[in-house]
Amino acid sequence: MRLVERDTELSVLEGMLDACVGGRGGVALVSGAVGSGKTALLRAFRERAAPTGALWLQATAVGAEKDVPLRVAGQLMRTAEAAGASGEPAGWPPPVVAGGAPARAAEGGIPAEVAVEFFPRWSGILFAQARNRPVVVCIDDVHQADAYSLECVLHMVRRLDVSRILVVLGESVGSDWEDNKTRQELLMRPACRFVQVGPLPRDGVVAMTAAGQKGRRSAPPVSEFHRLSGGSPLLVRALLDDYEDVGRAGDAGGAGLVPGAAYERAVALCLNRCDALTRRTAWVLAVLGPQAEQVEPAEVLGVPRAAAERSLRGLHRMGLLAGGRFRHACGRAAVLRRAEPPGCGRLQARVARVLYEHGAPAAVLARHLIAAEPVDAPWVLPTLLEAAESALARNDVGPALDCLRAARDACSDERQVLEVRVALMRAGWRVDPSSAVRHLPALTDAALAGRLTARDAKALVGHLLWFGRADEALEVLRAADEQREGEKREGEGVAGGGVPGERAPGGGVRSVWDLARLWCAYGYPGPGRSCRAAVAGGAYRNRSEAAGGAGPTAEQGTQQRALALMASVLDQQAAGDVVARAERILHETRPEDRTPAAGLAALVALVVADGLREAARWCDILLAEARERRTPMWQALFASVKAFIEIRLGELAAAEESAHTALTVVPPEGWGAAVAVPVAALLYAKAAMGRLDEAAAHLLVPVPDAAFRTPGGLLYLWARGHYHLAAGRPYAALEDFHRCGDLMARWDLDLSELVPWRADAARVYVSLGDDRRARPLLEEELTRPGARRPWTRGVALRGLAALAEKGDRPRVLGEAMDLLQQSGHRLELAYAMAELSYAYWDMNDGSRARVAARKAQQLMRECGIRSPVLKASPVGAAGSYASGRPTAGGAARPAAELSGAEQRVAALAARGYTNRQIAGALFITISTVEQHLTRAYRKLGVQRRTDLATRLKQDGADGAGLDGCGDGPARDCLRAG
Repeated sequence: MRLVERDTELSVLEGMLDACVGGRGGVALVSGAVGSGKTALLRAFRERAAPTGALWLQATAVGAEKDVPLRVAGQLMRTAEAAGASGEPAGWPPPVVAGGAPARAAEGGIPAEVAVEFFPRWSGILFAQARNRPVVVCIDDVHQADAYSLECVLHMVRRLDVSRILVVLGESVGSDWEDNKTRQELLMRPACRFVQVGPLPRDGVVAMTAAGQKGRRSAPPVSEFHRLSGGSPLLVRALLDDYEDVGRAGDAGGAGLVPGAAYERAVALCLNRCDALTRRTAWVLAVLGPQAEQVEPAEVLGVPRAAAERSLRGLHRMGLLAGGRFRHACGRAAVLRRAEPPGCGRLQARVARVLYEHGAPAAVLARHLIAAEPVDAPWVLPTLLEAAESALARNDVGPALDCLRAARDACSDERQVLEVRVALMRAGWRVDPSSAVRHLPALTDAALAGRLTARDAKALVGHLLWFGRADEALEVLRAADEQREGEKREGEGVAGGGVPGERAPGGGVRSVWDLARLWCAYGYPGPGRSCRAAVAGGAYRNRSEAAGGAGPTAEQGTQQRALALMASVLDQQAAGDVVARAERILHETRPEDRTPAAGLAALVALVVADGLREAARWCDILLAEARERRTPMWQALFASVKAFIEIRLGELAAAEESAHTALTVVPPEGWGAAVAVPVAALLYAKAAMGRLDEAAAHLLVPVPDAAFRTPGGLLYLWARGHYHLAAGRPYAALEDFHRCGDLMARWDLDLSELVPWRADAARVYVSLGDDRRARPLLEEELTRPGARRPWTRGVALRGLAALAEKGDRPRVLGEAMDLLQQSGHRLELAYAMAELSYAYWDMNDGSRARVAARKAQQLMRECGIRSPVLKASPVGAAGSYASGRPTAGGAARPAAELSGAEQRVAALAARGYTNRQIAGALFITISTVEQHLTRAYRKLGVQRRTDLATRLKQDGADGAGLDGCGDGPARDCLRAG
C-alpha cells in the first residue's frame, strides 16, 4: 500500500532513531485502526533506518498463536540469527517451555525459571549487539502477542535508558489490549512515545485516488471515496479496485461509486484481523440492522458495556461504521456473509429475546427466530404465526413459509401442529402447489375426526379438489354434515368443523361450507352432483344474491356472490345483466382478497356470458396485480383464463404466450387436475396456427384421469378434437367431440357456451359428406337454452350454412358474421368470411368471392395464422368444405354421389394440380385432400388420377366441381403454388 499523509508520524520515528543512535533508547507505540496503514508506516520507517546501519529485528504477532509461549520472541531471535548477530547461544527454546508448558502459571504469572534464566539471557544478546550498532526491535500487531514474549519485551524495555535499542510496537485499537497491564506500563515509561495513526483526511484520499486513477477519462468521485471509506487506506484501495472494474466493464463515463467485491473482501480482511469481541459486535450490528438504534450490542453479547463500546470505537476507526451504522449496505452484507461467528444460532436467539423485550414487531422477531436455535418461550409460536399472517397479507410468501416452518418446529400441541400444517398448505400453494400434497393425508384424517375448524377444512377441500381427490373432499364434507347434525341434535349450537366456540350468527360457518360445496359441485360436476343439488340449486343462490352474500367476512361475502353468479350462469338461470354483476364483483376482489377464487368465478361468468372484452380487461388487471404480489400460482391461473379469452377473440399468438406463461410460472406437476386447462389452450392455439408438430408435443404432457371429471377436461378434449381435425383425423376428432357431449350430459352441464361440441361435430360430419347426422346436431344447437348468445349462435349458423342451398348460404353466413363481429370473435369471423367466399364462388360471383377471400386472409393473419390460406387451420379445415350444393332447381349431382368437398378436390386433381396446391386453394390440409381423393376414387370407380377427368366429364360434374375455381383467389393460390 502506498504511504500517503504519514510524514508527521515518520518524522517522530526518525527522531527517536536519531536519539537511539546517540545512545538514548526508547519505545514507540504506533497505534491505529485495522487497515489504517500501520504496517505500511513501519515498512517505510525500516527503509529510512537502513542507511544508519541499524540491526532491524522484525516479528509479527498472530492471534492464532497467542497461546504459544515465546512465539514472538522466537521470531526476533531467528531474525537476529539470520543477520549473524546472535552472539552466543541463547538456549532456545528454554527447557521450561520446550515441553509445551502453559503460557501462564497457575497463579497467572510467568514461571520463575523463565523470568530468571531466559529473560536476562535474551535481553543480554540484544544489549550486546547494541554496543556495536543501533538495534531496532519491531513487533507488528503486538496486541496479539503471547504473554511470555510481552513479558520478555517489557523486561528489556525497563533497561533501555542508556542503550542504543529502539522498540517499535504496532497495535490495533478496539480490543481488550487497551486495558492490558503491559501496555499501560509501556505508556508510563518516560522513554515511550505514543504515535497515533489516524484516518486519512480528504487530501490524503485525493492523493490515493489520483495515484490509482490509471488513465481513466473521468475523475473519481473523491467525496464518495472519503465518505464510504472513512479515511481507511485499505478501504480506499478496495473502492479504487471496484471503480476500475466498472471501467473495464465498459462504463468509461463518470459513473457513481458503488462498492463491490473488492470492498467486501477488504471488510472481511479488517474483521479477520480484529479480536473475537469486535467481530461479534460487527456481526450483531449487521444482524440488527435498523433495530441497532434501539438495542445496545452489550445486551445481546452479554458483555460489559465498556468492552462493547471499545469494540464499537474500533469499528468506527476502521471506517466501517459512521454514527453507529454501516457506511454502506455492502459492508453489512460482507459482515453477514464472511464474518459469521461460532455459535451464531445462540446469538440469533439472544437477539430475538432482547428485541422481544424492547417490543419489536413480530416480523422483525420472526427473522431472527428463523435463523436461531430453538427458543423455548411461550411468545415464540404466536409471534411466528403473526409474522406469517402478516407476510401473506403482503404476499411475501417466501418469508411466510419460513415463519411457518419455524413455527412447526416450535409447537408441540397437536392442535397447533394442525393449524400450522393448514397454513403451510395454503401458503405453499401460491408458489409451489406440489408442496401442499405432503400435508393432505394428515389433514384429511384430522378433518374426518372433526379436529379442523370450518375455515381450515374448507381450505383442505379446495386443495383436495385441486389435486383430483374429489372423493376425499366429498368425504370431508359429509363428515362435517354428520358432525354438525349430531351437535345440533345434542343442542350444543356448535356450527362447523366440530370446533367449540364457532357459533355463526348470520350463517357464517354455514357459508364457509356452502362455498366448499359450490367449488365441489362445479369443479367436479359428476361426483359433486349432490353438493350442487343441496347448495347451488336454489336456497344458497337466492340467499347470496338477495342479501349480497353477507357472511362473517367481506371476503366470504364476495366469494359467495361470485360463485352464485357463476353457478347461475352455468345452470343457465342467470337473471339481469351478468356482465355488469360480474364486473361489480371483480371490483371488490382487488386488491384485498387473499385468494383468486372470487376473481376466477367472476371471469368464468363473463366468458360464458360472452363478455369477452370485459373479461380480457379484467384479466390484465388481475394478472398485473398477481405479478406485483409475486404469487406465481395466481399469475398462472389468470394467465390460463386469459389464454382462452384470447382464443375466442382470435388472438392466437397472445393465447399461446399466455398459456406458455401459465405452464412456466407453475410447472405442470404443480397444476394437479387443472393442468388440462393451460395444455388445452396451447394445443388449440398451435393447431389453429398450423404448427401441428409443436401442438403434438403438448399431447405428451401427462394429464391425470381426474382432469376428465372437471370442466378443464372438456376443454382439453375440445382442443384435442380440433388438433385431430387439423391433422386430417376426422374420426378421432368426432370421438373427442362426442365424448365432450357424453360427459356434459352425464353431469347435467350441457352448456354450448363452454364447449360447442354439437357445432364442431356437425362440421366434421359435413366434411365427411354425412349431412344426415350433421343437420340434427346444428338444429338442436340453435334451439337450446342460451342459443342466442353471439358465439354459440354464430358458430352454429356457420355450420348450418354448409347445409343450406347455394342461394341461402350468403344470408346465413352474413347473420353468423354479424353476431361474431359484434361480440369480437375474430377467428370464427375469419372462418365464416372464408366460407362466404366459397358461397360466392358457387354462385359464380367471382368479384364478391375475391373480396371475401382477401378479407378472410387478412383476418387470419391478424389472428396469428401466418399463411395467407387456411391450409392448417383446425376449424377452417372442418368448415371450408361447403361447396357444390345443388340449387333449388336441382342440378344433378355426379352419379357416384360425390359430396361437394369431394367434387371440388376431384375436379382440381383432374386438372393436374398437386395435393399441396389443392390444399392451399381449398383452405384444407393435405391429409384431407388425400382422404377426399381416396373416397372419390372409390365412388367413381377409378384407380388413377388421369382417369378423373374422363369420369367427371361423363357424370356432368365438371362444371359443378370447378365453379368459381377458374377465376378468383382460388386460381391465384393455385398459380402461386
